[in-house]
Amino acid sequence: MRVSLEWLSDYVEYSMPPGKLADLLSLSGTAVDRVIEMGAETTGVVVGEVLEVKDHPNADKLKIAVVYDGFENHEIVCGAPNLFVGMKSAFARVGASFSGLSGGKLKGAKIRGIASDGMLCSGAELGINDDASGILELGEGTPPGTNLSDIAPTRDVIFDLEITPNRPDCMSMLGVAREVAALTGARLVPPSYECNESGSPAGDLAKVIIEDLEGCPRYSARVMTGIEIGPSPLWMQRRLVAAGLRPINNVVDITNYVLIELGQPLHAFDLDLLAENTIVVRKADFGEQITTLDGVERQLDDKTLVIADRKRPVALAGIMGGEDSEVSGDSTRILIESAHFDPTSIYLTSKRLGIRSESSSRFERGSDPEAAPHGAARAARLMNQLAGGTISRGEIDVYPRRTVPVTIDLRPSRANEILGTRMTTDEMAGILEGLEIAVEKGEKLRTTVPSFRWDLEREIDLIEEIGRIYGLDKIEEAIPVGGGLNAGLTRKQKLIGSIDDTLLAQGLSEVVVYSFMNESDLDLLRIPSYNPMRRALPVINPLTETGGVMRTTLLPGMLNTALRNTNRGNRDIAIFERGRVFLSNDPGELPEEIEVVGILLAGVRGLKNWSVETNENYDFFDLKGIMENISDVLGVSVSYKPEDRAYLAPGRSAGMFIDGDMVGVIGQLHPEIAGSYGLDGEYYFGEFMTGPLVEASRENTYKKVGRFPNVKVDIALIVEETLPASTVLEKLTDLGAELLVSARLFDVYQGNQIPGGKKSLAFALEFGSADGTLTDEQAHGELERIIKEMENGLGAELRGRINL
Repeated sequence: MRVSLEWLSDYVEYSMPPGKLADLLSLSGTAVDRVIEMGAETTGVVVGEVLEVKDHPNADKLKIAVVYDGFENHEIVCGAPNLFVGMKSAFARVGASFSGLSGGKLKGAKIRGIASDGMLCSGAELGINDDASGILELGEGTPPGTNLSDIAPTRDVIFDLEITPNRPDCMSMLGVAREVAALTGARLVPPSYECNESGSPAGDLAKVIIEDLEGCPRYSARVMTGIEIGPSPLWMQRRLVAAGLRPINNVVDITNYVLIELGQPLHAFDLDLLAENTIVVRKADFGEQITTLDGVERQLDDKTLVIADRKRPVALAGIMGGEDSEVSGDSTRILIESAHFDPTSIYLTSKRLGIRSESSSRFERGSDPEAAPHGAARAARLMNQLAGGTISRGEIDVYPRRTVPVTIDLRPSRANEILGTRMTTDEMAGILEGLEIAVEKGEKLRTTVPSFRWDLEREIDLIEEIGRIYGLDKIEEAIPVGGGLNAGLTRKQKLIGSIDDTLLAQGLSEVVVYSFMNESDLDLLRIPSYNPMRRALPVINPLTETGGVMRTTLLPGMLNTALRNTNRGNRDIAIFERGRVFLSNDPGELPEEIEVVGILLAGVRGLKNWSVETNENYDFFDLKGIMENISDVLGVSVSYKPEDRAYLAPGRSAGMFIDGDMVGVIGQLHPEIAGSYGLDGEYYFGEFMTGPLVEASRENTYKKVGRFPNVKVDIALIVEETLPASTVLEKLTDLGAELLVSARLFDVYQGNQIPGGKKSLAFALEFGSADGTLTDEQAHGELERIIKEMENGLGAELRGRINL
């Protein structure tokens, strides 16, 4: 938002250097990005009247003009194509200075043998507009000799403001003036909306129908007759240029002027080009077309809000007008549109059609519904003054659902507590009233929020307003009053952090991947239709590169990460991610969010070492060992049982179980799945839920180191090939009662010495007692009991034993 300080001074009577005002606005939250000095001091440039135009004897394209400057006549050599007798233009006397002069002062010169005693200037040369096609044409009523700076100041200071999305009210001169008035205590001077009405009632000349009240809650209009299209006055052109807009003609310039002045977008229709002089606000029919003012033919869908007449769309609501109803030099009857449109509708249409305008940028942030009639009245008043138009009696204002003002109670004590100030109730009320917030005093301040401040919804919003206007830099430093709460991480946060630490300590690198995937990923992973992983939640307006659904597993993102690494020469992968997966529920219900950890291993284990003859690759047991280290750190007993997954290699996968409930899965990625992601080689993947592990975690307990030696025995048991080793180990541990201190599987064997369909499991057992040294008879008796129970319970057969 570009703010001309010369223009701003019309609405607020402040006296402050530009630099200090810029600092004040920035500290209050309306950041001034740049301070631009526009133009230069103009001296010696006055209104000149062309009395005579003669041909140049030595040049076909040049003319000699006799110009009267209010005191005397001057002969000027001029090549402007719009020069004519009787015109009034900006005349620079010899010795004049202005922005378009390349240094110094204007000197007399001979041009093709003819002396030129001064210069007729274009708007671009004076910094008034960007039109360099001809000399500046001034109004007939301006007397010759009038200083140009009295008509339109050419020197100005421009603030380039950064307006936050929640403050659309500051996207106008009046909005910024309100801020300056509140910050400085200066008097606010709003523009006049008073109209000198005459002629026929507006309702007899035009009609407005709103068919889509959600898209257009309010539509105000004024009707003008007898309009004379021409250039806008110099001062208006200069202000529009300062705001970054190009002057076009008086009617269009007035709509743009009011847009910048009030922040209320307007549009002017040629009333004679509207079928049956009627405006219909509706959704477009699918396939309807409109050619907008930028000359582009656009095809519309049934989600696009349009302004139509009785036959066809004539404008994209709140965005851009159409060529078919455009104001031209022949227009005499004008309908001024000033409406309030739904922000979301305007934003989506603007994005869908790829159009962004000054109007859409304001509507999509939220306009003030109560400003609509003011905008129409202000434009009508200016057109009456500057375009010779007659304002028809009354206004057209369709507003069936009026907005209810927001009221908020403010506790002064709470405001002081939050801000760390000692302001009185009267001081707070004064600040709020300076922001045009109505205040009723009492134990609490009952406030009524003005319609242009829709961002104020809660008590804390009012406290913020008080703080920024009071001056955050004025608040003394102090230690906030504490609530006696102990800061720090919760036990759950510490446990989850220990999972990360354990993975990092084992050489894995953490990755962070988008929480999206493509639905086709589930097909690549061969996820069956009944699997919960198919409950993918679609993303509205997805980005192509991130995927169209929320992820239900971390695997696709990790495989894509592995692919990016292998494509760059890094084929040794040891990564993990902790994040959420999302499972959709019934319509209207929030999705189920589950925190999980994913691990992916491939290639060489650890750093390649020149001293090692053969560097070993990762395998299933590396993955299982990582998982076991995590469960050990958390103090959780996790068992592993065969568990098939379509995306894991058959016979090389296992489920992770806590008290019989599956909490994760580990295994080798199916080679075909790896290939579908462009990967080759063996990849090992594990994924588990953090919640069950944290819930099952117990505080560590400690025992004294035993004073008495333990008895160690290795045994080998022959069991069925299909019997999981974890089941045998679990049975051993249960049977060991108090004397079996530990049991560990250290070998699995199948070969000639073992019957077919069988396997040998070797366990290291350790017996001990805290009460005294176990005798061989006690240890062996306990072992014999365990072996007998194993034979009876699991059909195990003792293959051998070794006493250590």
